[in-house]
Amino acid sequence: MTKELLHTDSLDNVLTPEPIMPAGSDAAAPVYRGLGVFYAAEDRVALLMRVMLFGAMISLGLLMAAQVFMRYVISSPFLGIEELAPMLALWIYFIGMAYCTRERDHIEGGVLTLLTQNRKTLLAVRLFGTLACLVTVAVFAWFAWDFAAYNLSLNRKSTYMRLPKYIWDFSMVSGFALMILYLALQFFLEARALLTGQGGD
Repeated sequence: MTKELLHTDSLDNVLTPEPIMPAGSDAAAPVYRGLGVFYAAEDRVALLMRVMLFGAMISLGLLMAAQVFMRYVISSPFLGIEELAPMLALWIYFIGMAYCTRERDHIEGGVLTLLTQNRKTLLAVRLFGTLACLVTVAVFAWFAWDFAAYNLSLNRKSTYMRLPKYIWDFSMVSGFALMILYLALQFFLEARALLTGQGGD
């Protein structure tokens, strides 16, 4: 786009309304009114996610360092890494995906804000996008649960360490369930802001 089209000297001058955060970054804002008890519980869930992410990332790093040492220094590789590394990586990925949804850190184009600064229009488009994401994640969550339930019914175990396969599967189920929680909360907040004319910032 050109400066003439935008009627501005630089793109730095284009101020966009901040999106509404599902995690309630400003609890005093009108759009978050009445959700104090919910956010008190949600803070504990967020802390648990951070602890799980930290623990899984440290464990994965130490596991890989140990594998390098065992394979190349003492020539006695640990075959269980072929099962443990993907398991830890899956938990990091899916819990990280949920935490990213909580913080609204996913990648956004933001092209619409170059065309309009109308808050209601932006909220309506964001509301539609949140609903589309919520429906999509719900479909994926259903398939994840179906797959986990199937493995659970068979009582499948990993080949080398004989760990139950549902440990892997429930990373998907947990991640999608938490994403649904945060997307549903975001949808509620955006709908409330649109209907009442209140903002999140």
